[in-house]
Amino acid sequence: MHGNNKRVSAASSGAKRCRSLVVPFLLAAVVGCQEYDWRSDYARAEQEAREQDKYLFVFYKWWLDSDSNHMLNEELSDPAVKTLFQDTINLLLDKDYGPQYVEYVGKYGVTSYPASIIVAPDGSFKVQAGRTPKERFIEWAKQAKPPRPERPGKQPEPPPRAP
Repeated sequence: MHGNNKRVSAASSGAKRCRSLVVPFLLAAVVGCQEYDWRSDYARAEQEAREQDKYLFVFYKWWLDSDSNHMLNEELSDPAVKTLFQDTINLLLDKDYGPQYVEYVGKYGVTSYPASIIVAPDGSFKVQAGRTPKERFIEWAKQAKPPRPERPGKQPEPPPRAP
């Protein structure tokens, strides 16, 4: 009887050790990118982007992939990159979320991670696959998401009043 208790205790201890290693790793994977206001529901994110006439930025990763984590914590966390996605609906998807997510990014031709997808309001899209150096990523994002002209009927903001 005592032998079984020791095995259960050792297994429980091993599980606790594993959780204590994995949980901080998972938290570190998204801490650098909090400013993105990430969504994880692709149907809702697409709907928001359509309703608000905004670009959709999708970052597809796998939490155990070093290139995915480097992109998330280095390139995407850089202030010059973050500013490019302040006016978009941002979607963070992990391969382990389920097969429907693999299928979802597959509609954009994505078969590996990390991958970045920018979907324009008109449905056209651009994909950048693999870990991409910051400068090249910024160039790609600017080409995929060019500045949009003012929409007809939209009134410009009035200048601030002088005191």
